[in-house]
Amino acid sequence: MQRLVLVGASGSGKTTLGRWVARHLGLPFTDLDDVFWRSGWQRAPLDVFRADVDRLTSTSHWVVAGNYSSVQDLVWPRADTLVWLDLPLPLTLWRTTVRVLRQARTAESICNGNRQTVSALVFGKDPLLWYALKTVPQRRRRWPQVLGAAELAHLRVARLATPTAVARWQDQVLLARSSGRA
Repeated sequence: MQRLVLVGASGSGKTTLGRWVARHLGLPFTDLDDVFWRSGWQRAPLDVFRADVDRLTSTSHWVVAGNYSSVQDLVWPRADTLVWLDLPLPLTLWRTTVRVLRQARTAESICNGNRQTVSALVFGKDPLLWYALKTVPQRRRRWPQVLGAAELAHLRVARLATPTAVARWQDQVLLARSSGRA
């Protein structure tokens, strides 16, 4: 496992698991939110975003977390492993809510100095909870078909549907690392 992409709903644990894998396997980690979002919650221009992701995934070792369809054609074919954190929607909605409330309360800096607001959960241009309710069912229908495409036949895919499955997968990573197979 040298080029790993983690996908899933907001609150599924992509960033947390990505950092964990990167730390345990000694790989560089990128959260695509940090590449896409500029200061003041400005979106990166598409050509700039694609060029940045192209550069980041042109190397031989990386861990990338994120679902951006605008760069899926760059990331997924280059990855050797894809981990789909397909956790129950109520769990991911709960985690997203708790995370946003914590980030808003602590004024934690995220995505290039931006700050989270409670209103981001349900109001604004792309409210997180509504986005998850809309995209999770779409992805559950679409991604199995996309992952079955010939150009992605090389991918090792792990679709993890419970926190226990995630923990088991982490155990497998540690076992493979200790045996020299990671």
